[in-house]
Amino acid sequence: MTVNVDASRCIGCGMCAAAVPAVFQIQGRVSVVQAQPRTPAEEAGAFDAANGCPVNAIRARKA
Repeated sequence: MTVNVDASRCIGCGMCAAAVPAVFQIQGRVSVVQAQPRTPAEEAGAFDAANGCPVNAIRARKA
């Protein structure tokens, strides 16, 4: 799975970083991907974060 955050859309709400801290981190006022998901649980969390992002700034694609 590949995860990307569109910084131009991100509002820095922190939902993704709270849900999957191994993958997402808030830097400044936006979320960044600090590591790609490595486990099934991280993949599921990243997918849920992408679906739950209030501004659709996260893209999670299966490899």
